[in-house]
Amino acid sequence: MNNKRAAASVDLVKMALYILKRIWLVAILAIVAFGFRYWQVAYRMPDTYTASGTMYVYNGNPNLVNYGYTSSSDLNSAVMLVDTYTVVVRSNKVLDPVVERLTPKYPGITAGFIAGSISMNSVSDTGVVRVSCRTSSPEMSRDICNEVLQVAPEQIKKVVGAGSVELIDSPELPARPDNRAAVSQALRWALLGAVAGAAILALIFLFNQKIESSKELTDNYNLPVLSSIKREKEESEDPGRFILNKHSPMDQVEGYAKLRMNLLYTLVNKDRHIVEVTSAISGEGKSTITASLGISLAMSGKKVLLVDADLRRACQRETFHYDRKLPGLSEILVGQAAWKDTLLSSGQEGMDIMPAGKLPPNPAELLGSQAMADLLTEMEKEYDLILLDAPPINIVSDPLALSNQVAGAIFVIRQGFSDHREVKKALTAAEMTGMTVLGFVFYGENIRSGGYYSYYSRKYYKNYYHKYDTRDREHAEEDSDRGHAEENTWTPARPGSRQGSRTELTDRRKNRKEEPKQ
Repeated sequence: MNNKRAAASVDLVKMALYILKRIWLVAILAIVAFGFRYWQVAYRMPDTYTASGTMYVYNGNPNLVNYGYTSSSDLNSAVMLVDTYTVVVRSNKVLDPVVERLTPKYPGITAGFIAGSISMNSVSDTGVVRVSCRTSSPEMSRDICNEVLQVAPEQIKKVVGAGSVELIDSPELPARPDNRAAVSQALRWALLGAVAGAAILALIFLFNQKIESSKELTDNYNLPVLSSIKREKEESEDPGRFILNKHSPMDQVEGYAKLRMNLLYTLVNKDRHIVEVTSAISGEGKSTITASLGISLAMSGKKVLLVDADLRRACQRETFHYDRKLPGLSEILVGQAAWKDTLLSSGQEGMDIMPAGKLPPNPAELLGSQAMADLLTEMEKEYDLILLDAPPINIVSDPLALSNQVAGAIFVIRQGFSDHREVKKALTAAEMTGMTVLGFVFYGENIRSGGYYSYYSRKYYKNYYHKYDTRDREHAEEDSDRGHAEENTWTPARPGSRQGSRTELTDRRKNRKEEPKQ
């Protein structure tokens, strides 16, 4: 199995880095929560007024031992009974008489309203109990608190059995509204907002299966990353604009050069020099990678044949601008065309193209047929390397049909698009059919030279590439290797341009090589 066994625990360091990179979202949620709560408390909430009174409860009943208290004369027992007092005060035995007393002045007042507005607590861990009432009216707060303090002592003595309950301070009319503490409440909400934002990001991290870096590939799979290639952000409907050419950025050129060298090194001990380029799902850039890899190989002096083996959805015709009606691989496999007569010019010396041809009714059967095996064996005699642009593995079985005909397969992984689940599914299918996976190509828009280094390090690498890029220098035409550079520069093929027999191709190349350099 090529997949590494999934770790049982979550990578907390990686999760923390994921959250830190998106700390702006946490900050936004914290600011929004702070602002909302501050506005709500400062401008939307009505003023409240709190009136308080105190009473002293002396506990002299030895029966309290049965309730779990060690001494009936200990003042701490009264403190420990505050919860009991609160229950008694909020019982109907206390509230019903209070409601009767307050109804003439406050019609419609209920026991539930009173129970929700009063609170009790001990004062400094003594037998003194403070009763407080908070409402939107200072008079109502005072009156409720006063009536409760008048009715409650008798009921407390009956239920608790306290020796005596004496009123100490009667409630006074509140002079000013309660402190809203808008800032402190808003800060608490800001903290909650930040925690919520971090939790949301953590959930996204846990459920997100998109591949964002080449390191994720090396951490999760026992396969090498042959190269990381930057994808241009230029918006264009022409796929040919993404292909390697003389105007490509230097880091992109070097990315394909690294892929070329690693691939050739991998194939040293292989019996065959046929490689299929595929991916897990469509849209990951396999056709672009295949075409540019072929160009890079041809620029290094290799004879390369690019075969559009995606018989269901041929893409190379959109890249190299040839007529989709031209015969190709499908016609060759059914005996309707000779393979040398289908070759097209790529525009790059050393690289030919074989179109896919018309859509057949049985693509997988054709690719897995003996005719395909014989064709590849014959073409392998004419070329140093054959690249097959194959369909995605998880979409159709076509690339799996070629498993025993190739040296191996390259998997293209697109940054922020490819999914770990799809990659694992594709690798499992490849393993079951005996396909050799040579490695990954990581393809994305946010790939920078220097990887995870700082901004200044990335800037250094950018300048480093610029210093070694001689293509745009003012006197480049005076360079002694100018002829070789021009020979190894790819230009797009003319729409529909087509070459004749293989003999004519060889003669044309021979004539070019015999021409003296300027």
